[in-house]
Amino acid sequence: MHPRVFVVLAASNGAAYLPATLAAIAAQTVSPEHLIAVDGASKDDSRALLEASSARSVVVAPRLPYGQLIGKGVASLPAAEDGDWLWLLAHDAAPHPRALQALLAHVDAHPSVVVVGPKVMRADVADRFAEFGQTVTPFGRSLLLHEGELDQGQHDDDSDRLGVAETGMLVRRDVFAAVGGFDPALGSIDAGLDLGVRARLAGHRVAVEPRARVRRAGGPEHFAARSVSDAQRVAISRRAQLHRRLAYANPVALVLHWLLLLPLALLRSVAHLLAKRPAAVLAEWRATIVTLVALAAVARARSRIARSRTVGWAALRGLRASWRSVRSQRRALGDPGSMDRVVDERVGFVEGAGLWVTSLALIVGVVLLPQLIGAGAATGGALIPLADSLGAVWSNALLGTRDAFGEVVGPADPQTVVLALLGSLTPWEPSTAIVILLFLAPAIASVTAFFAARRLTLSRWVPAVVAAVWSLSPVLLAAVADGRLGALIAHLALPLAVTGLLRAHASWRSAGAAAIPLALVVAGAPVLLPMVLLLVLTAAGLGWRSPLRPLAALLPAALLIAPVVVARWREGRSLAALADPGVPLRADPPSVVDLALLSPDGTLSALEPALAALLPGVDAAWIALALIVPLALSALVGVVLRPSAAWPWVLALLGGFATAVAASRLALTTLDGEPVAVWAGSGLSLVLLSLLALGVLAADVDDRPAAAPGALVALVAVATAVPLIAGTFLSPSALTPAPERRMPAFVDAAAAQDPGVGTLVLRPLAEGVLAVDVERGGGRTLDALSTTQLTREAVSPAEAELAQTAVDLAAGGDVDVTALLDDLGVRFVLLEEERQGAAGAHDRAQRSLDARGDLQSIGQTEAGLLWQRLEAQTAQREPSPAGAGWLLAAQLLALVGAVIAALPSLRRGARARTRRLAGSGEWQ
Repeated sequence: MHPRVFVVLAASNGAAYLPATLAAIAAQTVSPEHLIAVDGASKDDSRALLEASSARSVVVAPRLPYGQLIGKGVASLPAAEDGDWLWLLAHDAAPHPRALQALLAHVDAHPSVVVVGPKVMRADVADRFAEFGQTVTPFGRSLLLHEGELDQGQHDDDSDRLGVAETGMLVRRDVFAAVGGFDPALGSIDAGLDLGVRARLAGHRVAVEPRARVRRAGGPEHFAARSVSDAQRVAISRRAQLHRRLAYANPVALVLHWLLLLPLALLRSVAHLLAKRPAAVLAEWRATIVTLVALAAVARARSRIARSRTVGWAALRGLRASWRSVRSQRRALGDPGSMDRVVDERVGFVEGAGLWVTSLALIVGVVLLPQLIGAGAATGGALIPLADSLGAVWSNALLGTRDAFGEVVGPADPQTVVLALLGSLTPWEPSTAIVILLFLAPAIASVTAFFAARRLTLSRWVPAVVAAVWSLSPVLLAAVADGRLGALIAHLALPLAVTGLLRAHASWRSAGAAAIPLALVVAGAPVLLPMVLLLVLTAAGLGWRSPLRPLAALLPAALLIAPVVVARWREGRSLAALADPGVPLRADPPSVVDLALLSPDGTLSALEPALAALLPGVDAAWIALALIVPLALSALVGVVLRPSAAWPWVLALLGGFATAVAASRLALTTLDGEPVAVWAGSGLSLVLLSLLALGVLAADVDDRPAAAPGALVALVAVATAVPLIAGTFLSPSALTPAPERRMPAFVDAAAAQDPGVGTLVLRPLAEGVLAVDVERGGGRTLDALSTTQLTREAVSPAEAELAQTAVDLAAGGDVDVTALLDDLGVRFVLLEEERQGAAGAHDRAQRSLDARGDLQSIGQTEAGLLWQRLEAQTAQREPSPAGAGWLLAAQLLALVGAVIAALPSLRRGARARTRRLAGSGEWQ
């Protein structure tokens, strides 16, 4: 005769599963004594289904977790008798018809077993385990044994467990009451595990019965919930783990565990970021704070254990999982089977000829700038050296004064932060990193283009062609030759930025991988900011199910550029935020035809010397057109063959061309009093990238027929680069090695004692035209330049007064300028070498300065004629504004966060707990 068995069924909004579960209970080969149903304030038809069932009574309860609903049901049972058993089920757990019979047979054969659990199978895949018992890792984390494994009877001989699933378990009624039932603090996850631990500490056994099976449509955390996010699962699981840790710890370790809650939360937050689960960070802290203050729940749990405990904790040691078994299960979860595996057949960097293209590009980089071999710094064109010390470079990245007069205060340009990071690679001489970058630029471009192309195609030759065209493009070579560092950095990062952005919705890792190159693009070429915003919106539209990821990819770039944009907007000149960072460099404005031929300033003219010797009378424009035709045709084929995939690139193509046209006509800075337009090359880089991407789409349709046109495109790229490289030998290079000192040695010696010492610099530009400026320390550096100063439309009162003073000094006027120069901290006056057509102005200024009694002539230096002021007073420099460091820290934190997000995930398992499945179904 079987003992009395009371089925306690807890339901909460489970109408979709209850019919199958109730039918499975009714079909048991061994009928239970009574069915007690508990409804937890269901809003669907659960209560009606329970009342229409064979349940002896239906207990109506508020909405509570599974364990507490079970407690309500047990409390409503008839008086207990010796040998009574409780079979605990949830609404989504349908037992096999012989499940109860098998469970009772197990406890009949093993009298010491007071808790026995079934095989809990997945509802959607009936032959895979949802779990088959529970245990803990060496660090106390709960582990569902054999989760996701295929059931082939391989675990049927192993029955002892530390705990079993809370739904489907058969537990002796007197033991359930003696140990205190389910812990109210463990509403779902670990409730069955904790009950098994307390039963074992009370001297009993806990086991599983392989012949009893239950199909479960979701884990315990899904009880009364339609879906549970990863963040919610982390919060529930972590809260349960921390509660058990404090409940199980001995009194001495209890205090230590409680004190370590906050430090561990901080470390685990970093781990969540590395695992690409940013939403889990808040869940982690929520679980930690709740545990930190819920000491009463811990005290009740410890009291509950103490009342029933008869054996020591050492008795449970053998039932814990070893690290080997933990790793084995994680590997099993991460490799669910070949049917879920996707073989990545993308070509490798070496086998795909990427290494050969990079080697060629490296040679091009060296040949392009042979004069810089061995140089520690470069100057000329749009480039001047960085500050000599790394600390000074980082100081210039802070919010602070942006002119020599202390009147212009504003944020640093985004490029300054990039320069500080770049200079940190060679801290002994920050400018050396820039020289290395100039040499490596074509090689780096080939690498970024190769891996960007791999994201778009499985072809084995297309990435190498894209790398060759991108690394030898006229835009890049012109940027290198002219020292346009910002446009150069933007060109290098653009392939990874755009391709990464268009797939950022796929995962947080993809978003992080796009964030850093996107920040570099915006920092180096602010003129691309409107297109970047448009592409971000496009990417959010493409991944409309996860739009926050493309927006998050923009965060580092936004933190870099936003201070400048806000500052320009408050000044009433918003367009000035798009100005090129660095030294202004004039260039002949390209025509629309030049831009259509992907020819920034000087590109077509570089072809003319070579063509004049080879093909006299042939217009360079026709040759440039012939060179771009193969690429344009391949892009057109891509649009025709794959319009659904091509339209984002067509948008980028049109936007890039519009940016190039607008930039070439947008003068935001001045040089020697003349306007300087924004360089059009950055917009053309986006045009070229779009053409290449469209060509890749065409080649990806059918790899073999496209091989010949692809080879032609690569050859054309090489042919286009040859005249540009040859032009560096036919004409003087804009870049030269920087002199050891940018200012006279006398000034450098004074700057070593006072880095803020000022030098009044006079530059005769033409007859009657004199440029005047004040330089600090060892001279102006690239990191100290700011578009805040370069884009101002009106001079300040101090600048106007200084200009008048310079005229008086150069024209021989006997004017007392002591007060003004003392206010500016000027100790030296430097008259630079005369320029063509300015000899008269230079000589007059020299005679005038020699005649002044308050100046002592030092003589000719490598920088020009130098005078020192007598009895000069040192001015006090204004400190950086409050909060300057916080802004830089936020920018760097965003960059670090993007790097962490881009790293490979540390999460190897498929998931921590069973997710809500489609339905229970019926046993066959």
